[in-house]
Amino acid sequence: MKLSSRADYAAKAMLELSINPERPVTLAYLARLQDISISYLEQIFAQLRKHGLVKSVRGPGGGYVLNKPLNEISVGDVVMAIDNPGARTEETPQTDTTHQLWNQLSKMVYNYLDTVSLQDIHDGLEKSGEIAAA
Repeated sequence: MKLSSRADYAAKAMLELSINPERPVTLAYLARLQDISISYLEQIFAQLRKHGLVKSVRGPGGGYVLNKPLNEISVGDVVMAIDNPGARTEETPQTDTTHQLWNQLSKMVYNYLDTVSLQDIHDGLEKSGEIAAA
């Protein structure tokens, strides 16, 4: 299973929001950080907002913040919001053994991603010194 670039950008943006969860982060800042267009990020954040993972803060100093605590947002939530909003409920019968194998592996990967929270990743980055401890 390969994650899309949209899911990759979304996960990176969510991790950036996790660094200081109370402080709104602008799309302009994230666009510069990830070297992508603001319009592309707007599409990504529309999906994240639709799935209740982020909320917007209006006005001066506004931007986006996480809508839930770090430990309540899994990487699976982020990926599913961006790449595959209906994948968990859709069951397409496949008679081809190869398709069945890939469907099963995909389910296993998504199940694993559901067990990894933003808090887990944030804590790992803090421990490795890649981000400063709060």
